[in-house]
Amino acid sequence: MEPSTETEHTLWYMRRDGHVRGPYPAGVVSRYLLLGRLTLEDEISPDGQHWHPVETHPHLIPRELLEADTPEGRERLLQARMREDERLRERRAAGSAQEAIFRDQRQGDRRRPEPPQILQHRRQRAELLSRMPDARRLPGGARLWTGLALLLTLTLGALFFWGLEPASQTGRPDCTARAAPGVNWDYCRKAGADLSGADLTGARMSNADLLGVRLGEARLSGADLSYADLQRADLSGADLSGARMVGAVLRDADLSGARLTGADLGYADLRGADLTGAELEGVRLGHALWTDGRPCPEGAVGGCTAP
Repeated sequence: MEPSTETEHTLWYMRRDGHVRGPYPAGVVSRYLLLGRLTLEDEISPDGQHWHPVETHPHLIPRELLEADTPEGRERLLQARMREDERLRERRAAGSAQEAIFRDQRQGDRRRPEPPQILQHRRQRAELLSRMPDARRLPGGARLWTGLALLLTLTLGALFFWGLEPASQTGRPDCTARAAPGVNWDYCRKAGADLSGADLTGARMSNADLLGVRLGEARLSGADLSYADLQRADLSGADLSGARMVGAVLRDADLSGARLTGADLGYADLRGADLTGAELEGVRLGHALWTDGRPCPEGAVGGCTAP
């Protein structure tokens, strides 16, 4: 299977130190990258024959991993790792169907050392549970004390993660909100929507499903479209100046005449995109996949050439 035939249901083989495992869903690949079980230099393949480094498939790379070069980015990466670690625990307790995947990984490849903050969180959690009195020796019955202990654990957990939430967060996504400047459509599904000429200045649409969306002549300056699926989208004549489009999938998208001045398209997938007449001054394209499929060098600006 060639890369051009990839879909959201593609399964991936992983190759590390000569050992091949898989196939796994794309979500597992992203999860392993977050947890450090897979690196950007390790190789993956949709068919077990054509191998490429993970970094050539930007849509599989978690946003937090790409933005870990600042103190704020490292904090967000730590939070994401802790959340994913907790989710793994929940899946194991519930007998998730994916448990065998993670068991296979633990047996075949030792997990990398975890950050001290995560280990400290685990120790604190274990200490809290160990201090909880045995319900069988307490008055009021086991049901009462078990319920109180569970409530205390959930409350402390919620306070812990709420305290880690970035102060810059300005509300939750509202997928029912009308198109307007600053609208928050993060993770929303807008596939095929007709938003031609809409004013979405500064809008938040990271990780949104915008497959085939019509955004011709739309105003998207300063918008966040990181990791959005914009395959076959119509962005002709759109104003995307200063937009954040890190890791966005723009395969076969129409960007003819679009204004992309100062936009960040690092790690974006531009294979088959139409950039005829597009303004690319100051556009960051490091590690992006160019229209002909070749990876752009690190630091590429304004085109897929070395700086």
